[in-house]
Amino acid sequence: MKPTAFDNDAVLTDFLTDYLDGNLNKAEQQSFEDYLVQNKDERQFVQKAMKGKKALARFADKITIPSITA
Repeated sequence: MKPTAFDNDAVLTDFLTDYLDGNLNKAEQQSFEDYLVQNKDERQFVQKAMKGKKALARFADKITIPSITA
């Protein structure tokens, strides 16, 4: 996978995380989506991240993670 701006920009990475989690207000979401429209590599990265998050969510209830406090 090609390097993207997410590799070098912590603020942009935070926006990505908040975008995927639905934690942006409308103005932030619109601004981030406008950014993605203009930046193909980052848009493709976000699309892959969204697919990955959905895939993990489907399997989350089937995976037992051992407790580290037990």
